[in-house]
Amino acid sequence: MAPAAMEAKDVRELQRLAQQSPQTLRRRGARRHSRAAYLELIDILSRWSAAGLALVAGVGVYLAVTIGQVYPARAAAWTILLIGALWIARSMRSRFRAGAAIAARPFRWRASYTSALCVLGVVFATAPVLLTPATAPPALFLQALALSMVGAFGASLFHAAHAPSAAAFALPGAIIPVLAAIRSGDFVIVIAVGALSALALSCLAFFCRAMTELSARRNPRTSVLRREVETGDVAGAVADTDAAVQNAL
Repeated sequence: MAPAAMEAKDVRELQRLAQQSPQTLRRRGARRHSRAAYLELIDILSRWSAAGLALVAGVGVYLAVTIGQVYPARAAAWTILLIGALWIARSMRSRFRAGAAIAARPFRWRASYTSALCVLGVVFATAPVLLTPATAPPALFLQALALSMVGAFGASLFHAAHAPSAAAFALPGAIIPVLAAIRSGDFVIVIAVGALSALALSCLAFFCRAMTELSARRNPRTSVLRREVETGDVAGAVADTDAAVQNAL
């Protein structure tokens, strides 16, 4: 009976059954927003990231010049690592904004750019560890610690259009300063750095989610409309789409 029942169904009816299967629902649920929303976020990422990279460069130059007067070898080694990682990230962003071949693959560019940011974020966040030894003056150590945290979380805000890109700066900027504070042996500094890191990560997560949801409202999904047009229920699809657009507005 089952084979006969399957033969009685036409192709479109089988397609509808496949769309309603649990596997398809799980696959569609993994991508909750429209492609246009993701492309808009990628465009925002490519535009705003210039300010984030400039902030990292500015803070890095200040730390290298200030601490290099006391520890020139440490400052030189850290600066070389920072400049290399920063050049790679900036070059990838510039090629994408200039309309190079990678601009035709925005999702691949975003993945490659995030990988470069992971290296840059780790190198920048290690400033209080690599620039200052354990015997460094407390004022110099606190300066490196504070500026590295400010630069890391500031750069992550400019990359908030893509949560993994923002996390490439935020997570090293939260974890490595805590480890540096533990190395200093001051319990008060450890508590203060941990609390500030937790607060900054919470604010960043809220900002990333708000940007994603705002872009999703501006660019609603249209898969329901295409599916209903294929099945012939055009009037219902248009009504549902109009309601979604009104809610987004």
